[in-house]
Amino acid sequence: MNGWDLLEGRVAPEALLQMERYCSILLEWNRAIRLVGPKDAAGIREQIVDSLLPYLLMKPSFPLLDIGSGAGLPAIPIAILNPKADIVCLEPRAKRTSFLRHAVRALGLSAVSVVEGRASALDPPEGLIGKFSTVTARAVSEIETLLALARPCLAPGGAVILGRGGELLAPDVGGYSLVGLERYSASKNLGERFVVKYQLES
Repeated sequence: MNGWDLLEGRVAPEALLQMERYCSILLEWNRAIRLVGPKDAAGIREQIVDSLLPYLLMKPSFPLLDIGSGAGLPAIPIAILNPKADIVCLEPRAKRTSFLRHAVRALGLSAVSVVEGRASALDPPEGLIGKFSTVTARAVSEIETLLALARPCLAPGGAVILGRGGELLAPDVGGYSLVGLERYSASKNLGERFVVKYQLES
């Protein structure tokens, strides 16, 4: 299965088969709903791998909340590796929520929940406050913005783990401690990446 090279030896063969099933589902739905930029299987595999690599370097704890889950990146790849883990995909758009529910059912990820709603620093969705050991997100542009959205949803001592591209940045943010920062190599198309981890201060 070309495209999974960076995961081979780090992910069980059964999990790679699940990743390929997920790629096929995403490819099919992406024709009707623009979930990811790439329109071919190779490009979608690249996106899946890139979304997962940070969480192989810095292991998440559970329960986990993925904010703005969209196409399910990185929540669904993380769930494939941790099928019994409590993971919540939070997504405000109804069509993407429908996709997430379909993908979760098709892949048999019964521990994953999908919530239609928007993250808010002032008014987070009911039932998500103070619950999560890890918060993830992929599409939010500013680290400071994501940390503000994550704060009300984190349990004491919880962490935010983000995979990022571009310039190596880890700004100081009040109420958080920077506990991890590491570069990694993704595909040639995506170039150098880094993963950053912030822990909520008690």
